Amino acid sequence: MLNYGYALLEAECLRAINAVGMDVHVGFLHEMASGKNSLAYDLQEPFRFLVDLTVISLIESKKMDDKDFIRTESYSLRLKPSGAKKVTEEFNNWMNKKVAYKKQSVMWSYALLLKTRELDQYLVGKRKTLDFSKPVYSVERHDSEEIRQKILSISYSDWKKMGFSKGTLHYMKKNAEADKQFTLNSHVRERLEMWGGC
Repeated sequence: MLNYGYALLEAECLRAINAVGMDVHVGFLHEMASGKNSLAYDLQEPFRFLVDLTVISLIESKKMDDKDFIRTESYSLRLKPSGAKKVTEEFNNWMNKKVAYKKQSVMWSYALLLKTRELDQYLVGKRKTLDFSKPVYSVERHDSEEIRQKILSISYSDWKKMGFSKGTLHYMKKNAEADKQFTLNSHVRERLEMWGGC
């Protein structure tokens, strides 16, 4: 899924590079070699997290099924067309999300084009500085307050009956009390949601 997503991102980078009129083969971070799109590989780096978020989103939402993959003769997994379509659609959703940049709200696909244009202007001397740390995307993850309260109220004996260790609950209670965002394994979350002590 990640490899396929990075290929989609490379295509976005190629589109931006061609729109600006730069040579896709002349890179700075990646080796220049015949048939390699070195500049596209360079430009991918600050935007790779969008592919990572795409894959995480698909996994957490349980949109991917076993039928979306095929095991090859060499025992590696590959995406079937149905899986590739889901990754493409989710990636496009992320590229169309808005981000604040220079007092404007722009889509990530347009932000990528703007950064490519800024790189071009820097290389020809029209800009004195170049900053790839902006725009910045912050991920907001919302914990369920109900789950947090269940963790704080569950007893060690009830927790043990569910088949978990005392140490695991100890650390989960510390995280819940700390008022910080935290994650749970799906099987832990499912058992907590089924637990009726709250």
